[in-house]
This record gives sequence, C-alpha cells and structure tokens, in this order.
Amino acid sequence: MTVRKTALAAFFLFFSVVPSSAQTQDNIFNRAFSYVGLHEKSNRTQIKNVTKVDPVRTPWCAAFVNGILAQAGMKGTGSNLAISFTKYKTATSNPVKGDIVVIRTGRSRRGRSSNHVGIFEKFVGNKVAVLGGNQSNKVKISYFPKSSVISYRKVA
Repeated sequence: MTVRKTALAAFFLFFSVVPSSAQTQDNIFNRAFSYVGLHEKSNRTQIKNVTKVDPVRTPWCAAFVNGILAQAGMKGTGSNLAISFTKYKTATSNPVKGDIVVIRTGRSRRGRSSNHVGIFEKFVGNKVAVLGGNQSNKVKISYFPKSSVISYRKVA
C-alpha cells in the first residue's frame, strides 16, 4: 500500500470512528428521549438505574443528565446540583438539540435560588423546550421562558 493510500485509509478510519458533535448531541438527546414518560414513583427502579439516586427522595434532574452523559461515554459534572452544569464544558449562545440548558426556576422554601438542568431541544417563540428528568416528577419535555435560562452548554 502506498503512503497516500495509507494516509487516506487512516483519515477515513478516524472520521468513521470518532463521532461528530452533531452525532454526539443526537445520541444524548435520543438516549434521554428513550426515558420520556417514566415517573419517579411508578418507574422508580428504572430511573434509579440511570441516576444512581432514589428519585422519590432526591431532586434528580442533574443526576439524570449526568446519567445520560455517562451512557453516551461522556463525563458529567459528578454533582447532583443543577447549577454545577454552569461550569460544564463550553458556554454557547447558540445551542443545538442535545446541548445542556441550566434554568433558574425560582426560590426554594429556604430562600435560595432553585435551579433545573436538562437537555435542549429547541426554541418555541419565547420559550425553550427542555427534555429532562424531575419535570413534574417524570422524564418529559417542558417549556421554560428564555428569560429563565442561566446558561447553555455545549456537550461536544
């Protein structure tokens, strides 16, 4: 085999094995989407297998995102706090389906900020469609005001 053919073969091997960022983002979204409809009580064991926490006893949105990233062979934040994702990889102002979105949801009973994290799907008017866990106690797509977004983070 000539040097040129060897280099060309290596090029194609590399790009056929290393997923593009779009493939990575689709993979993350599709993995998360496969859990849509699971409820923290009626599907407790299945959610616990992904999140490694008891979804009935623990706020689990960040654990869900970390679990999906782990399934995709990626490292998450290692934290069960949604706000931990504001430091994950690289910020973006132009998210694409499969990126991560961190949202301020209000104030907790103790007066602290309450936050949420999920996987970006799309913009719908002045809302952000977010696929996530612990949204009304289940995995689903919910719509949040764009003004509540703290950060969009690239996954790839």
